[in-house]
Amino acid sequence: MSTTVENLLDDPSLGLSVAAGSAGLWRRVLTPELNRPCLELTGYFDAFRAERIQVFGKGEVTYIQAHEQDAPMTGHLARILAGDVPCAIVTNGLAPPRLLEAQAEVAGIPVLSCLHSTTKLYKRLWEHLDAEFAPETSVHGVLMDIHDIGVLLLGDSAVGKSECALELIRRGFHLIADDMVTIKCLADSQLLGRATDLLPYHMEARGIGIIDICRLFGAAAVRPDKRITLAITLVDWDQTANYDRTGLDEKRLEILDVAIHHVTIPVRPGRNVGTLVEVAALNHKLKHLGIHTARLMEEELLERMGRSGCTLP
Repeated sequence: MSTTVENLLDDPSLGLSVAAGSAGLWRRVLTPELNRPCLELTGYFDAFRAERIQVFGKGEVTYIQAHEQDAPMTGHLARILAGDVPCAIVTNGLAPPRLLEAQAEVAGIPVLSCLHSTTKLYKRLWEHLDAEFAPETSVHGVLMDIHDIGVLLLGDSAVGKSECALELIRRGFHLIADDMVTIKCLADSQLLGRATDLLPYHMEARGIGIIDICRLFGAAAVRPDKRITLAITLVDWDQTANYDRTGLDEKRLEILDVAIHHVTIPVRPGRNVGTLVEVAALNHKLKHLGIHTARLMEEELLERMGRSGCTLP
């Protein structure tokens, strides 16, 4: 996975502009990690990470300006702006030192200017690059936004995932992706789902064919992406299966090494699956507010049994 320096210029939140070395905008960014070359400016290169974007803050710029006439500084900058270094960024709206610009032009490595403080740039650039380099996978399912909860509907083909999603869309909830959901893991802890680039917001309804949700129900019926916090697997009803009836036995599903809450809902004629999925999302939201109905009921039962002198077998 990689991106280019030129792609960084397309993100308005970064506020970057080219100060020198525009011939190297094609250079690849191979890692989301950043480097401030403080020690390198003094000549210490034992731990230098040449594959990272080099960020020059107020301290680095001031140090370069104070030593521009020193012969070693030219050599240090030449070593910093060499090899696999994708680019250098000067923050705080400062003008890049002339010596830095000159070495960048020689090496063909872009020097970018940024109005943001170094801290703010670090945060925004990390968020941008983390999304670019985040681990990614695809799963067969439907992703919905239900009461602001990202719900991933899973299950075998023809179990009724798309039909359930259509019922929820008619109630005013939002479709993110149908059939194939692309999922990225951000910051090693958050799962962000979106549709594939091929025909987003389309859905296959058996007996009807391919339908365009955005045109049928309006732009308000779709969302570009959503953080996934709940997975619901729809399964055909099995009389011999032991389904959870209390909600005390909480399950987890791991996607890209991130565990999210997982609920299994059996499907059979007469069950309103759309309502059950909506209630599951609401119940999940209630738990986030600190209200776990099943546990509260268990605590109440145990308290009453204790008052009456009853004990568990």
